[in-house]
Amino acid sequence: MKCKAILAFLAIFAITFALSTVMAQFVEVTEIEVNGIEVVPNDTSQTISVTASETVPVLVKFFVPDDGNNLTSGVSDVRVKVFIEGFRNEISDSTSRFHVLEGNTYVKRLSLEVPSTLDFDDLTEELNLFVRVSARGEDAVEVFVPLELQKEQHNLNILSIDADSTVVIDKEFVVDVVVENNGHERLDNVYVRASIPGLGVSRQVYAGDLDSEKDVSDDDINDAVNKRLFLKIPRNAAPGNYELEVEAYNADVSVKAVTRVNVQSVETGVLPGVTSGTLAPGEERTFDLVLVNPSDRLVVYTVTPERVKGLIVSVEEPVAAVGPDSSKTVKVRVKAAESAEEGTYVIAVNAISEAGLSKQVSFSVNVEKTSKVTGVTTAVGQTNVTVVLTVVLVIIFVVLVVVLIVLISRRPAEAEEAGETSYY
Repeated sequence: MKCKAILAFLAIFAITFALSTVMAQFVEVTEIEVNGIEVVPNDTSQTISVTASETVPVLVKFFVPDDGNNLTSGVSDVRVKVFIEGFRNEISDSTSRFHVLEGNTYVKRLSLEVPSTLDFDDLTEELNLFVRVSARGEDAVEVFVPLELQKEQHNLNILSIDADSTVVIDKEFVVDVVVENNGHERLDNVYVRASIPGLGVSRQVYAGDLDSEKDVSDDDINDAVNKRLFLKIPRNAAPGNYELEVEAYNADVSVKAVTRVNVQSVETGVLPGVTSGTLAPGEERTFDLVLVNPSDRLVVYTVTPERVKGLIVSVEEPVAAVGPDSSKTVKVRVKAAESAEEGTYVIAVNAISEAGLSKQVSFSVNVEKTSKVTGVTTAVGQTNVTVVLTVVLVIIFVVLVVVLIVLISRRPAEAEEAGETSYY
C-alpha cells in the first residue's frame, strides 16, 4: 500500500514537473508546414519527402502564453531559425529579430535549400528539420520534423572543369571535364560539350552510359567519367576574357557550368640591333630590326617607322613573314637631310602582327655637320705619315746600297796587294 502511494506521488510529481517545464517555455510551437504539408512538431509518425537541391518553404506558427503576471512588455530579440544538420555546408534560414507580446500567436515564413545530390551517396537519406525559437534572456524552444531526402530521377553534375586560364590565338588548348550521374535512374548516351560562345568555338565528345551507382566489380559500369576536349582559338580572335561553357546532357537531362579563359595574342618579339649612330647631313645609315617568332605558326608583321623632321626613314621590307620558331632581320634606312640641324633624333619603328599585337623599338641618331671634314683631315694626316715613312725607308735603302758598293770596290785591291808580297 505504501509502495503504491509512493508511485502515485512520483507520477504526480513527474506530471507536475512536465507541466511546469512546458509552462516555463516562453513560446509554444503549435504548427509547422513544410512544402505545403502541415505536420505536428516532434511527431515521428509522419515523414515529409523532399527532393535534393529543391528549395522548400517552411511555415512556423507559435503562441506566446500569458504567465499570469499581467506583464504586457512581452519578450524582445526573438528569432526563428530552421536548419538541417550533418552536412558540409550550413543549411539554414532565420528571421530578423522581433518583439512578441503575451497571449498572441505569430506566423513566420522561411525557406531552406535542400542538400544537393553531391552531399549524400545513397538514393535516399533520413534527416530532421529543426525549428528553433530563441530570445534574449530566455531558454530556446526547439522542435523537429522528420524528412526523407531522395535523389532526382534524372540528374547530372559537372564535378570539375580543368582548363588553362590563359590561351593563345590560333593554338589548341585542353579542357578536362568530370561528369557524374547523381540521379536515381541510369543515364544512357551522355555527351559532353565545351564551347566559347563569344568566338563561335565548340567541340563535343561521347561520354557513354552512366549508372546511378558505381559497380565496384565492373569497371564498365560507373557513375562518373572524365572526358578531354580540344578547342582551338580562331586566328582572327580578338584578345580578351571569354566565357568557357561546359554542358553535359542526354535525352533526359542537361546541366551547364561556366568558367572563364583569357585569350592572348601570339607570343612574338621585336629586337633592335645597334640602336644609335652618327650622321652628317646627306649621309645614310642602316639599322637592323630582328623579328622573332617563337610560335608554331607563320606570323606576318607590318613594320612602319614614324616620321621624324630632318630625317628620311624607310624600311626595306615593310611587310615581313616570319616562319614558325624562326626570326628575320629587316633593314631600316635612315638618311639625314641636307638641311638637318645638329642634334640627337629619336626614331620610333612599330612592328604590328596580323593578330593586332604591336611592339615598338627606338633608334637614336646624332647629326653632326663636321663629321665629313674630320674624316678628310684624318685621311690627310694618315697620308702624310705614310709619305714620311716612305722617304725615310728610301734614304735608308740608298745609304745601304752606297755602303755595299764601297765594300765591294775595296776588296779586289786588298787582294792584289796581298799577292805582291815577297819573302825572298
